Amino acid sequence: MDRAALYLRLSKEDGDKADKNDDSESVINQRLLLTDFALRHEMQIAGVYSDDDYSGLYDDRPDFKRLIRDGKLGKFNVVLAKTQSRFTRNMEHVEKYLHHDFPLLGIRFIGVVDGVDTQNRENKKARQISGLVNEWYCEDLSENIRAVFQQKMRAGQYIGPFAPYGYLKDPDDKYKFVIDEYAAGVVRKIYSLFLDGYSVKAICHILEDEKILNPTLYKKRQGLAYQNVKADMLGARYHLWSETTVKRILSNETYIGRLAQGTCRRVSYKDKKVTAVPREQWFVTENHHEPVIDNDTFFKVAKMRSRRRIGCENCNGGKKVHLFAGKLRCADCGHSMIKSGGVRGKKDDWYLRCQLSNKSRGKECSSHNIRYSVVEETVRKRIQETVKQVLETRQYSEKLVELVQGTDDRQWMSDQKKELRKTECAIKSSVESIRCLYEDRAARRIDDDLFFRLIRDFEEERKSLNERKNAILSVTKAAGRHSDVRRLVQEYTAYDSLTHEIVNDFIDMIEIGEKDKSTGRQNITIYWEF
Repeated sequence: MDRAALYLRLSKEDGDKADKNDDSESVINQRLLLTDFALRHEMQIAGVYSDDDYSGLYDDRPDFKRLIRDGKLGKFNVVLAKTQSRFTRNMEHVEKYLHHDFPLLGIRFIGVVDGVDTQNRENKKARQISGLVNEWYCEDLSENIRAVFQQKMRAGQYIGPFAPYGYLKDPDDKYKFVIDEYAAGVVRKIYSLFLDGYSVKAICHILEDEKILNPTLYKKRQGLAYQNVKADMLGARYHLWSETTVKRILSNETYIGRLAQGTCRRVSYKDKKVTAVPREQWFVTENHHEPVIDNDTFFKVAKMRSRRRIGCENCNGGKKVHLFAGKLRCADCGHSMIKSGGVRGKKDDWYLRCQLSNKSRGKECSSHNIRYSVVEETVRKRIQETVKQVLETRQYSEKLVELVQGTDDRQWMSDQKKELRKTECAIKSSVESIRCLYEDRAARRIDDDLFFRLIRDFEEERKSLNERKNAILSVTKAAGRHSDVRRLVQEYTAYDSLTHEIVNDFIDMIEIGEKDKSTGRQNITIYWEF
């Protein structure tokens, strides 16, 4: 008696399921059809293999793989399916399994409805033609679906099955998002920890210690049918956060209200491999939803991530990178300054040296060796001096007195913004005047003496305007975060040690020069954010 394996498949979920974990009604009908066929032909049913909601293009279906494995173990010698297309829609798999592997294993394949029977050598060409037709059908369907999806993406409609972590799908419009306050709070916490100097790995540990569910577990706890194979194997099983997950959250533009879709595409409709799409081909919708993170924070983090490389074991048990991570570079070659060894007897201090010099063993650049504590103390003093100088200028002293005495600080901020716009307009006008001077000189409308006299005047005016602009920016940027001017002055002039927040607010880059052997002096050049 032949031993038959029944293979059932449905490519999409039916609406007539009693429960989401039940087989669809169509799969049940397939089972009845194949069981009846087996009994009528006196076949013993060796097993039933059912793949519901799986495409016939791929052979990584769970029960399909089990079927092939059991076939190699000799558990059956006949495979029954409703049609050849239920078994596979891929021409390559028709040849591989029906015409190669199964004959070698002594397995006969029968399509009950379409009459496919590998024991009948005469219908091999029909099987091949049927395989091609099935594949063409999948190709056409794939192209049609892609065209519909692209149209929706152009219209700013979100086509993903689940909203990104931090959001929920809007119940009134499935193409929009609404903020999930709990998950959004976790996202804000991740950004805050990163800005505070914590490494990505340390952030993962903090989230785990506070028993915050990772995105995969959180979505499943909400009752969503979310699948993530890698997370299920490790993160979801052991309640761990992945560094990759945290990095994606820190770089996801969704959190500033921007919807970016079409960032990757499948190489082929027959292959699940995806490839990145150039950014200019993305479908981007601005202001698609309410942001979780403000633009300044997002791009500050992006800038820090592009520069931050080296962590510091000496800081907070290795949880935080040092204050100037990603901001130190050699003044001569432009490479990063890296840690090169600790200072004897001082566990919180270490030496920094040029990365290129270190790698080339001094052949390409000199070491520029300097102690971290020297850089820290120099930067602290210069920030205090810079802030005091700005806050104590006559231009702002009267305004500060008014604020401290109770004047509406919102009005003052409004005035400063107006003043900034006027200054920027004046700078643009000055630049335009300089451009016109060069054109007049090239056209011989003015002589060289007049040109150089006027250009000197305009350059001095532009320099003065830029200094004025920087002074306004430095105060309003800091004052915008504080309602109490006394706290503002206190925070940025009367501290004993630097913090990541202060460094990130003020410092763009620090260049370390080589030490002068005759004088012992070493230049530290600071490039300010403002």
